[in-house]
Amino acid sequence: MRRALTLVASALLLVIAAVCGDTPKAQKETKSKPEAKASTNVRNGSAHETGRIDSLALHVERTSLNRDRNTTVKVTALYDNNETEDVTQRVAWIVEPKDAVKIEGDTLTALEEGNVTVRAKAGGLLSNTVKLNIYWEVDGHRLPPEPDPKINNATLLGVDVNHNGVRDDVERWIYETYEHPIERGIFMQSARAYQKVIADPKKAHETTKYLDNAYSCRKYWFAKDKSLHDKYEYEYPSEKISKIQFNTIKRYIAYERFNAEFNGEVFDSPPSSKDKCEFDENGILKALP
Repeated sequence: MRRALTLVASALLLVIAAVCGDTPKAQKETKSKPEAKASTNVRNGSAHETGRIDSLALHVERTSLNRDRNTTVKVTALYDNNETEDVTQRVAWIVEPKDAVKIEGDTLTALEEGNVTVRAKAGGLLSNTVKLNIYWEVDGHRLPPEPDPKINNATLLGVDVNHNGVRDDVERWIYETYEHPIERGIFMQSARAYQKVIADPKKAHETTKYLDNAYSCRKYWFAKDKSLHDKYEYEYPSEKISKIQFNTIKRYIAYERFNAEFNGEVFDSPPSSKDKCEFDENGILKALP
């Protein structure tokens, strides 16, 4: 009887312990939830949780500018939640030709003349393409582009796209070599005169007046401007420009034929005269009559 009571009591204790949670329980298998992944788009150096970049928009303040001048660029990111952000400082640049411009921060500097294309890149996205026209202008005078040497040297008179009577490579050489506006004007007039005399060497007695006019103008300014007088007192300007002007055998021969037409004739030196100058006070050559 006692044994039966003991068994019943033990059973009751086990039931009570189970209800109270004291008995060991089988360990349950648990699975952790996957962590949320942040967007790979970065805004201001931190992960941007709410949107992804859909497109990049490039804007250049001025698309036509002088060599060595600056303009402002801006790249705007458009997110899929319609938010926008200025990302100019965090993009890579694609420029063609590569060395035509320099971009630092939001400033673009024009370096080389010609037609240039610019795009911005961020990750795998590319912006729209912006086309630039870079030119070279000095004191209101726009210089012609550098001509292709093969095309320029294939003919006697070469390339003159602005039709001012001066070969384009000679014109650019003058502006690259000299800064004084009157000095530029003197050399431009001399270059124009040389073009005229070699165009038809047999007309030397008619066309020599152009060289005389250039000499009279030069003589006037050398007497008026002491800095020019001192610079060229022992140096004849035509010697400098003739090396550039007659840079092919055909051009050199044409000039020699022009000189040969005078057959040793001697002429008086033309008088000084500002009226013979073909350029204005800024040294810019006047239009052909």
